[in-house]
Amino acid sequence: MNLNERTIEEIAQSIRAIRKQKGLTLKEVETQSNGIWKAVVIGSYERCDRALSLKKAISLANFYQVPLDELLGLGSVQNDRNSGNDLPDKFTIDIRRISTLAKVDEKARSITTLLALFCAKRRDWNGEVITIRKSDLEIVAILGNERENQSYGWLRDNSLLIKR
Repeated sequence: MNLNERTIEEIAQSIRAIRKQKGLTLKEVETQSNGIWKAVVIGSYERCDRALSLKKAISLANFYQVPLDELLGLGSVQNDRNSGNDLPDKFTIDIRRISTLAKVDEKARSITTLLALFCAKRRDWNGEVITIRKSDLEIVAILGNERENQSYGWLRDNSLLIKR
């Protein structure tokens, strides 16, 4: 299956499948999360009645202790994506430049939100640059519904990479 062929319904089915693989009912999710995840909300995500933001998807993946691509049912499309072997293992993004671009570009806004989550998770409050790993680029690519090489090329073409 091609990454572009994933439907919202398939992603919702994947979210339900992960919960069931964990052996949890909706009520147990609410209980085990100390009410952070309400049963009605999880059920709404699983029925496609409610939109799941990137921030919530990452948080839910962390709660279920699964990679984000697995939660979203994208693990099965991994082989369809370019592996990105020609990409560097780490690279640095200029947060200042992408924040400026985010004022006029939707993709930059989405990536800026993701980078803020990376900064928060790593407790990296520099605010000017962030070094991300090739594995982080997979999430950026999923966000843009593209291959890792395409995401890296977009960052490069918009002069968002800093040479170290």
